[in-house]
Amino acid sequence: MFKKEYLYVSLLIILVIAIAVFIGSRSPEIDTVYPEQRLKLEPQDFAINTEQGQLIVGLSSWEEALSIFPQGEKLGSSTIYHPENVPVYLTFSEDENILIAVHIFGEGISTGRDISLADSPDKVLERYGPNYVRFSIKNSGTQDYDMLYGENDGNTIIFQIRGDRLSKIIVQHGLEN
Repeated sequence: MFKKEYLYVSLLIILVIAIAVFIGSRSPEIDTVYPEQRLKLEPQDFAINTEQGQLIVGLSSWEEALSIFPQGEKLGSSTIYHPENVPVYLTFSEDENILIAVHIFGEGISTGRDISLADSPDKVLERYGPNYVRFSIKNSGTQDYDMLYGENDGNTIIFQIRGDRLSKIIVQHGLEN
């Protein structure tokens, strides 16, 4: 009886390992290209411009965001707020209620250097320069990639390019301790 249970457990472990290896082998490889020097972002680079006003990622409070976007919903019991009819998600720190990330997925919102989803990747290069980390899936061509600007990985601006067009902008800034 003991041998039979041992065999079942061994087969189960082998099956789990085989599935993990299979899934891991199917994950795409990421090609990362680093510039010689990364762009140092200035405080104004973390500004988010809207028709209703401006927020600063890393500084603006929950109350400031609600004064600009009074209508919206908090997603579950999380720290993410989605303003009504605005293509953006705002993420706040848990304890301080300070804006720490903004995900822009539609037009009408721009970065501190006036880039919005209506703009081209060339305009991003014109405004931010060539010193960005480029992420892409190996052998995926040149139309789909991410441009990450900033020296510190917690304080960055990411431009997601899909089909050679801006599809998403993420501005994130951690809190200073």
